[in-house]
Amino acid sequence: MDHEEAGFRSLSGRALRGAVPVAAVTLLCLGSQSTVAQEADAAPAESGPFLFTAARLLAAEPDRVDEALDLFERAVAADPDAPFLRIGLAEFLAEKLRRFDEAAEHTSVAYRLAPDDVDVLRAHAVVLVSLPGGGRRGEVLDQAIEALERLRRLAPSDIDGMMLLYRIRERLEEYEEAASVLEELVSYHNGHRQLQGLLVDAFRRAGRDDRAEAVRNEMLRLDGLSLEARMELAHRESQRGNHTEAIELLEGAVAEHPENIAVRGALAEEYFRRGVAEGTSSRQRAEDLAEALDRLRALPRAARADPRARLLEARILAESGRTSEAIELLENLTRESRDNPRIVREAVPLLMREGEWSRIRDIGQRLVDRADRSTDEGSQSADLGLSLLVEALRQLGELDEALEVLEAEEQRAGESAELVLSQAELLAEAGRKRRAMAMLRRDAVANDRLLRENDDGEPELPALVRKARLYFDLGADRLALRVYEDLAADGDVRRLMLVSESCREQGLFRESIPFLLRALARIDAGAETGLDVERDALRAALRYQLGEAYERSRRYDEAADQFQAVLALQPENSHAMNYLGYMWADNGENLEQALELIRRAVDLDPNNGAFVDSLGWALFRLGEFEQARRHLERANQLVPRDSTILEHLGDVYVALGDPQRAREAYEQALAINDEENVESVRRKLSELSRR
Repeated sequence: MDHEEAGFRSLSGRALRGAVPVAAVTLLCLGSQSTVAQEADAAPAESGPFLFTAARLLAAEPDRVDEALDLFERAVAADPDAPFLRIGLAEFLAEKLRRFDEAAEHTSVAYRLAPDDVDVLRAHAVVLVSLPGGGRRGEVLDQAIEALERLRRLAPSDIDGMMLLYRIRERLEEYEEAASVLEELVSYHNGHRQLQGLLVDAFRRAGRDDRAEAVRNEMLRLDGLSLEARMELAHRESQRGNHTEAIELLEGAVAEHPENIAVRGALAEEYFRRGVAEGTSSRQRAEDLAEALDRLRALPRAARADPRARLLEARILAESGRTSEAIELLENLTRESRDNPRIVREAVPLLMREGEWSRIRDIGQRLVDRADRSTDEGSQSADLGLSLLVEALRQLGELDEALEVLEAEEQRAGESAELVLSQAELLAEAGRKRRAMAMLRRDAVANDRLLRENDDGEPELPALVRKARLYFDLGADRLALRVYEDLAADGDVRRLMLVSESCREQGLFRESIPFLLRALARIDAGAETGLDVERDALRAALRYQLGEAYERSRRYDEAADQFQAVLALQPENSHAMNYLGYMWADNGENLEQALELIRRAVDLDPNNGAFVDSLGWALFRLGEFEQARRHLERANQLVPRDSTILEHLGDVYVALGDPQRAREAYEQALAINDEENVESVRRKLSELSRR
C-alpha cells in the first residue's frame, strides 16, 4: 500500500476524512423516534455499518433493547463477514442481555475472520471467560488463553487484555506464567502503582521473593520523590514519547496533590500529546482528546483563562474536528494579545484548513502595520505578517496586488534573496515566465553568493533549493540541476540528502538517484556526516529512498535489491517489507514471497492501514478474493477515504460478482480526485456501466 507514512508511493496530498459525519447518522437514527426501524429499512440492504450505527444509538436507551437487537442482527446478516459487526453484536448480547453462549458464537466467527485484530482477540477472550461453568470450562479457558497470548504478541501493552490473561493464569494457579504476563505489562507502564503492587504479590506467589523486593524498592523510590521530581520524571518520559508512562506518573501526582493546578494542567496536556502521537489508534485518539478536554475544563476559571490553557483547549478542539470552536477561541486570543505572533501561528493553519484567506489577509496586514521594526521581535512579527499577507493574496487570486506588496517591501528594505524568490514564484504562477527567469538571474540569488556564508555562518541552502524548484517549474531543468550540482559539489552528505529529498518532494525520483548514490558512497568511504545517526541506520534510510526512486523510475529489479539491502541492515523494518511486498504483488511477481513479507509487516504493525491494504492486495493477486475483501474492508476502516484502498475494494467486489458495491467503492475513490489513480478508476466505472 502506498502511504506516505508507510514509505510507499506518495499519498501526502490525499485528504483523509471520515465516511459519514456522526451528526448526520444521529439525525437519521433519532430524528423520528418512531421510525428508526423504517429508516433502517430504507437503507440499502447491504448497509451493515448504517444498521450497526443505528443499533448502537438505540442500545443506549433502556426501553429500546429489542429494537437494538433487531438492528444488530440485521447488520450482521447484511454483512456476515465483517468482524466488527460480529463483535458489536456479541458485546450487546453479553452486556445487555447476558446471553453469553450466543455472544461466544459471534466472537468465534470474528476470531476466525480476523485472527490478528486486537479488538477481536480481546472481545473474544472476555466473552469466553464470561461463559457459565460446566464440563467444558477447562477447554473454554484454553481458548481464551490462546486468544490472549496472540493478543500479547501483537499488543503486549494492552492493559485490559493482559490483566485478563494474568487473572486466568492466577485462577489456574500458573503463578510463574501469571507473573511473567504482569512483569511484561509493567515494563510498558513504568510507574503504574496498581500494576506494580499486583506484580509484587504475583512474584511472591511464584516464589520469587527477590523480584518482589526489587519491584517494591522501585515503588518506594517513586514514593519518596518530591512533586517536582515526579513532574520532571514525567516530562522526561513525555520527551521520549512514553506518554502512557508520563500519564501514569502524573495521575499519581494528582492523586496525592488534587489541588495542584500545575499538575492537573500537565496531565491534561499529556493526554493531548498521547492522543495526537503517531501510531495512536482512532479510538484511543478520541478517548484521549476527550479526556484532555475534560481535565482542562475541570480546572478553576482563573487557570482556564490563562493563555497557555486556552491555546491547549484550541489545539484539543482542532484535533477533535471542532475547528470552528477552535478558530473562535484563537481569534479571541489573537485580539486580546494584539496579534501575538505565537497565537497567530496557532490560528493560521486552522484558518487555512477552512479556506479563510480573507481573514488571514487581514491578520497579515495588521501585523505589518503594527510592527515596530526597530526591535528584533518587531521585525520578526512584520516578516510573519508579510508572508501571511502575500500568501493570502495569492490564494485569493490577487497576484498583482501581492507583487505590489513585495515590490514595496523591496524598496523599503532593499533587495534580498527572500524577496527576489518570492516575486519570481508569483510571476511563475501568473504565467509570466520571462519576467520570472529575469528575477532568477539577479545577483541576490546567484549560486555562488547563496553558497557563501551568511550572517549566521551558514550557506543559504533553503534559498538554493527554492531557486532550483522554480527552474523546474519554469521548464528549465538544465538550470535547476546546475543549482543542485553547485549545492552538492563539496560532497557534504547532508547537502546530498537535502538535494535528493527536494527532488523526491517534487516527484523527480529519477533525478534524485545520482545524489543518493553519491551520499551512500561518501558514507561508505568514511566521510563525516555531521548527523547524530548511526551509519547503518543512515545507510538503511538512504537505501530505502533509493529503492523508492528506482521503483518510481520503473527499475524494479534495482528497487528490490535496495529494499533487500535495507532488510539485511534492519531485519524488522516493516516499511521495507511492505514496500517490497506491495511492489512485487502489484507487478504480479514473487507473489508468495510478497505475501510473506507483507504478513510480517502486518504482524509488526497490525493497525497500519497501509500494510493491511497491501495484505489484501497481495491476496487479491493470488486469487484469494474472500480473504482479500476482509482485509481491504478493514484497511478502509483504518484509513477512511483513501482512493487506493477504495479502488482495491472495487476490484475485489468485481471479482466477487458484486457490481453494486464495486460501483460505490469506485465512486467514492473518484470523489477523492487523487491524480494517481483517477483515470484508472474512471475506466473501471465505465467498464461496469457497460455490463
